[in-house]
Amino acid sequence: MKAYGYFTSKKYFKRVLFSIMLTMALILTGLSAANTYLLERSVKHVQEDANLKVLTQTQYNLSYMNEIIVHLSTFAFRDNALIPLMFSNNLPKMDYIRGYQQMYNMLESSSFLHSMAVYNASTRELYGSSSDFLVDGGTTKSSILDWLLHSSDGSLPASRLIPFSFQHSNQIDAFAFIVTDAYGPFTPSQSAIILFIKPDWVFDSLSKLNGLSSGSSGEILIRTSGGQLFDSGHSGQTLPLDQASIGKLIQAPNEGTGASNDSGFVIGNSGGQKVMVTYLHGIGDWTILYIQPYKEIMKAVSDMRTRNFALTGAFILLSIGISVWLSYKLYGPIEAMLKRILPHMRNAAPDSGKRNELDAMGDLYEQLSGQLQEISSEQIVRKYYIRKFLTDNRSLSELDMRQLIRKHELQLAPSGPYMVCTLRFDRYDEYDRRTSSGMKKLHSFAVMNIAKEVLSRAFRCEMVDMQEDHFTILLSGKEELLDPAAVKPAIFDVQQILERYYNLSLTCGIGETVTQLTQLSASYYQSYQLSQYSILMGYKAIIETQDIRTNLENKQKSLPGDVEKKLSEAIKKGKLTEAGSELERAFALLAALQLEDMRRAIADMAWIIKNAAAEITSNRITQLSVDIERIPLLPQDYYTLDELHLAFLSLCTAICEEAKPSSMERNEMIIETVKELIWQKYSDYNLSQQSIASTVKLSSAYVGKLFKDSCGMTITEYLNDVRLRRAQELLLKEDGTITEIMEKVGYGNQSYFFRLFKSKFGTTPKEFRIKKSIS
Repeated sequence: MKAYGYFTSKKYFKRVLFSIMLTMALILTGLSAANTYLLERSVKHVQEDANLKVLTQTQYNLSYMNEIIVHLSTFAFRDNALIPLMFSNNLPKMDYIRGYQQMYNMLESSSFLHSMAVYNASTRELYGSSSDFLVDGGTTKSSILDWLLHSSDGSLPASRLIPFSFQHSNQIDAFAFIVTDAYGPFTPSQSAIILFIKPDWVFDSLSKLNGLSSGSSGEILIRTSGGQLFDSGHSGQTLPLDQASIGKLIQAPNEGTGASNDSGFVIGNSGGQKVMVTYLHGIGDWTILYIQPYKEIMKAVSDMRTRNFALTGAFILLSIGISVWLSYKLYGPIEAMLKRILPHMRNAAPDSGKRNELDAMGDLYEQLSGQLQEISSEQIVRKYYIRKFLTDNRSLSELDMRQLIRKHELQLAPSGPYMVCTLRFDRYDEYDRRTSSGMKKLHSFAVMNIAKEVLSRAFRCEMVDMQEDHFTILLSGKEELLDPAAVKPAIFDVQQILERYYNLSLTCGIGETVTQLTQLSASYYQSYQLSQYSILMGYKAIIETQDIRTNLENKQKSLPGDVEKKLSEAIKKGKLTEAGSELERAFALLAALQLEDMRRAIADMAWIIKNAAAEITSNRITQLSVDIERIPLLPQDYYTLDELHLAFLSLCTAICEEAKPSSMERNEMIIETVKELIWQKYSDYNLSQQSIASTVKLSSAYVGKLFKDSCGMTITEYLNDVRLRRAQELLLKEDGTITEIMEKVGYGNQSYFFRLFKSKFGTTPKEFRIKKSIS
């Protein structure tokens, strides 16, 4: 009863449940019906194809058999032993015997012949090969004669298979084939030979082929042009057959089209039973029919339909269970919401007989929304006046401010005392970059509500968000309660809650207690300045005036000049230990400065390090890996003195390590520089060891000794070698005079040039050019 009551009381839940349940049931039922329909169509097409293949094979057999019978009948009609039987008025006994003997031979040689008969038109006598002619008292003979002479059509087609029944029933005993000497239909005035063909090769082979192909039982019939049906007589079937209905079924597909199909496949009723009829036009004017009970053919489909619907029913039951479970899961959040607002819904008293729970919740939402708008408007006004108290109270007198507190029911004591606290985000620039605007709004709401709830336990409290990076708390109460020592524990609890649940870090500045409302603006500015001293006190600090009194009383505006100078010299010389000592001394002095002076001194220190690095780079061939232009921006990336100290120390370490390369690396760079200068300026007459040493800013003796020790020759020798090799190249490539070439490579004295060239290559420049031109 409890479950039933729970179900009936929740109209929206019922709607969800019934929607899901009905959808699943319709899908499953539709799928089952579609599968059954497709299966039935597939079985019909398969059965039709199988039946037509069998009947097509039978048609081929009939055509082939007809050709054989035509040849046999022609042979029989011209047989000398049978001619006397057809045309003699007085038949001699020997001719009679020879005729019977020939008919017997033909029957023995042809397995498909049932019997033969010879009709003599002159005597109207019939001679038959069957034993029935002799022993049944003339019954067979009279039956055949009656058929020949008294046909319903007045004539019988010649040279064509005709279904024939000895008992004049619908059972086919044989196919008659009449042969005459004329091309037209048979008449009693014409003598003829009648061949009776066994029907088994048609019906039995058709049944066997059909059994192999489809496995379905049926009945083989032959339908004449007059609509008469014949069967084999031993099919074992008891199908209720109606000739008129069968004829309509066969003719229906062609009505209105004017076409006549050789084969077809129809489904209809015959004798009160649904049947499947496959038909194929055979030889002449008769049609082969294969009739099957539709129920037998579709037995597998019916069984499948039964199983399918049973399975569908089971799945529908399962879907009902899943629907209930799924509906309950979908309804879960709504139910949880209902439990929370149920008392309000009762007060709203919705019409449960006509409306569901969501409609009632909508009505309640509209009521609460209106109330919330009223509250929101009032909150905006209250925040406006609180901000005005804190930032621009010169336009308001003490009396005006007290009246506003009473009018807008601000949680402040009109007579004081007051204390202003500022909660400021740590690392705000980083927080601003990684936090979306929606999340910022959520955090702002959380900070204000949590802080107000915690502080309101002990103080009268108002709170407002000022700029983006901080919030201001305005406390009032008895003077002994507004001691910073009493406020700090509550502020600490707020900081811990915000960090635990929102991962927010805030520093708090606590201004001094004031007694007048007009002093709130100064107290706010003081608390905000104190909150910025997190650069000194660290993150999540709670700072009051006495914590930074030393800084506030310090009159020094910057770092001593010797600190900056020693730091710069230590960096230039690559002395990391000295640089680290000077940094430590500098940050110890920074910690005692006032906030603005501290920030200015940090910026100056960054520029000192930047200039030292730039000077090192200007004296080096390779650049420092440190981004020099980024150094002045370093203070913007760190928010406390400890972080800045580590950052500057890491920077100085990187610069000092690169400022003192190994002696081997330094010597190699000097030598490579000397060689590069020689190759660039070898054509200069004034190029010498002294000028090269002056260019690299080293002494001539030091450069000469370094080059000699490294390359095994003096700078002058290397210079002459470069000049002479270049002269040798020009002598081969250019047609200028030797004097012109000498001047191009930096020689002004011809005899000196000739002497050096011959000493180097063993020949004079002129001889060298002649020898090379000859060769």
